[in-house]
Amino acid sequence: MAMRPAHTFAFCTAFALLSVSSVYAQDKNLHIYLAFGQSNMSGQATVTDADRIPDQRFLVLRAANHSNQKVGEFYPAAPPMGHSASKVGIADIFGRTMVANLPDSITVAVANIAIGGQSIDLFDKDRNTAYVQNAKAKNDTWWIQYLNEYGGDVYKRIIEMGEIAKQKGVIKGLLFHQGEADYQMSDWPSRVKKVYDDIIADLGLDPTKVPFLVGELATTAAGGDLGWRNTAVAEVADLIPNGHLISAEGCPALKEPNYTLHFTREGYETFGKRYAEKMLELLNAAEPAPDTVLADSVVSDSVVADSGLVTQDSLPIDPIIDAIPVVRSGTVQPRGPRLVFDRKKQKVYLRVEKAGAVRMYEVTGSR
Repeated sequence: MAMRPAHTFAFCTAFALLSVSSVYAQDKNLHIYLAFGQSNMSGQATVTDADRIPDQRFLVLRAANHSNQKVGEFYPAAPPMGHSASKVGIADIFGRTMVANLPDSITVAVANIAIGGQSIDLFDKDRNTAYVQNAKAKNDTWWIQYLNEYGGDVYKRIIEMGEIAKQKGVIKGLLFHQGEADYQMSDWPSRVKKVYDDIIADLGLDPTKVPFLVGELATTAAGGDLGWRNTAVAEVADLIPNGHLISAEGCPALKEPNYTLHFTREGYETFGKRYAEKMLELLNAAEPAPDTVLADSVVSDSVVADSGLVTQDSLPIDPIIDAIPVVRSGTVQPRGPRLVFDRKKQKVYLRVEKAGAVRMYEVTGSR
């Protein structure tokens, strides 16, 4: 179908100025998540043979020095995802759930920087040096070997992984679970927010596009020792404009000799899926819904509708497109520029993908 000669299209060229530091740098289909926190983010569930079966669409961005893998490189994800003693936890289940629910064109990677038993101050770039020195003075050093695997500075390692993520793909969100070590810290929520703000600023990220998912501690109902602190966890989510609370309700906790702070295997599976479900919800909200994609066009003149969701009779952009033959679901769609109607903005855009970058040009003009 040819566009009418009388139509005039004014294209916004600002997208052409995007640099490699933008969210569309390199491969937009490589979604990368930065995960950090304590032992529940590190993972405490026993590793099974099934956990070691790789999914080529789920990767680990190696953040710790172990397993004969190079820090800063991508590998098929398998435990340990974090330091060398990590088992299975939130990040493992999150990644597998994400790829199971995203299009085959999307690859998900997680960089996991987590150490059990440590305060938020270890992740604070202004407090971590004193924190480590104080721990050594108290001979609290069992975890220093894992800190060294992260290069001796977990905040710096988060930023390093973030810079790589920006170069290779798109940082889609931050995953966080921590707080057990700080149950007596009255200003813990504001300290967590400071770390988040520092990460956003140092990586030059747009906070409106990078959600912060924070999970509750093992609940009192599940036998968790610190379930009462979930009011503080909720406060963190409230303090951060793009913060989102992940409920631990119904996630079984693991009863251990001296405490009940970790989750069982079942608990991690439920919890990790909830992180993923929230992220999928946010991704769907950020992208045009399936019924807003009105047409695909190849480089030639032909234009076809995406699916039976939109018909010729109901097209809201009839002044621009005369007639669009409908292609039913299951038909292979042609690749090329795509016309997209944003129902919220009530505008039509030309979506163009080139060299891994997506450009959205507003279509203007009159009949």
